[in-house]
Amino acid sequence: MNGYEELAKLFKERENSDEYSPIFGEIMFLPETMIKINNYVILSEKDFDKTFDINAVDENGAHIYDGKTVVLLPYRKMQKFIAIGVLL
Repeated sequence: MNGYEELAKLFKERENSDEYSPIFGEIMFLPETMIKINNYVILSEKDFDKTFDINAVDENGAHIYDGKTVVLLPYRKMQKFIAIGVLL
């Protein structure tokens, strides 16, 4: 393989990276937030940052996002996540 082919291969691998593709999880527990991504991965608050108040409560004091689907963006090679929103 010549240098051009190697360079093209590297660009192609970089282009297909799904590192920043959104992931959906289920909010399992509040206020000690736990998010279930699949049957094997459960995130606690130390595993993610958030762009909104995930522990928000309604006028009756109930957590409004409990049991909802949360949208996460992975980073640090799927070791850390950012919660960017909730599907209502």
